[in-house]
Amino acid sequence: MTKRKIRLAAGSGPTFGVDDLACAAATHLGCWSDEGLDVSWTPARGGVAAMQAVLDGAVDVSYGGLGPVLKFRSEGRPVRVIVSMARGLAQNLVAQKRIDSPEKLRGASWALDGIGALSHHMARVVIRALGIDDSEIKWEVVGPPPQRIERLLADTIDVSLIRVEEAIALDLDPGNSLHNLLGFAELKKLAPTQPHGVLGTTEAFERAHGEELSRLTRGMIRASRALNDDFDAFRSVYDRYVTVSVPADRVRQIWSQERESHGFAVNGEVTPAHWGKQIDLFYALNPKLPKVTMKDVVADGFVRDALATLGVVSGPDAP
Repeated sequence: MTKRKIRLAAGSGPTFGVDDLACAAATHLGCWSDEGLDVSWTPARGGVAAMQAVLDGAVDVSYGGLGPVLKFRSEGRPVRVIVSMARGLAQNLVAQKRIDSPEKLRGASWALDGIGALSHHMARVVIRALGIDDSEIKWEVVGPPPQRIERLLADTIDVSLIRVEEAIALDLDPGNSLHNLLGFAELKKLAPTQPHGVLGTTEAFERAHGEELSRLTRGMIRASRALNDDFDAFRSVYDRYVTVSVPADRVRQIWSQERESHGFAVNGEVTPAHWGKQIDLFYALNPKLPKVTMKDVVADGFVRDALATLGVVSGPDAP
């Protein structure tokens, strides 16, 4: 059987973390191949660049944060979300030790992938919850997590959100001056509604390639379920795609945290309650943008059709 090709822009750049492990799992565990797809990857610097690559016709589908899709749609660009890759972020807020309380974030320099990217979106959610205004932070576009960590270690940046496995590795290294200002659990409590990764495309591709997107969606949901249900599958994908080495017990801890917080989108997460909160929060952060509805920006029919085939499993994203 000839596989149908899909070109995918990877908003995480050349590396993967727990946040976007479902995409890696869909490839590594054969979920997309089993659906008759040949998915190729193009690294992009953040979700904005990934979504722009779709609009430019360089790729067919993007994976990145939901914020860029909402922004482009608000500006009248014909983009839509197909399926969620996750339901939140597995990140820590890492800072220089002189930033020893959240109050000291005022005036701090904060490293980002890009303006409007997932790292920026989540950072704005965090400071909003802390009562800190955007203007009180010195935002610096640095790049994906490896570049942000390099700047943290060089002490040329004060703070950044980085992947939980990277934060663990830094915390276990006594040779740096960094600390976890806010950990995974603290961020979940502070900001329960968190931006997360999605697959997005254009309305034109949606109309012309519905079969490919249906297969892509089924593969994504199957990958998310494998990661949620089977630690060995999670560990296999982690070992293959995550470049940060942490002790085995910490890998299991990361997996347990993701499962307990319902981080894996085992039903594709296109529920109205979830997206209503996401959209409300996005426009609270971006009040000057014209508001769009979930119906405008989420092509939820692909997930509905996938669940009709795969069945619905228990979880907060069950329809």
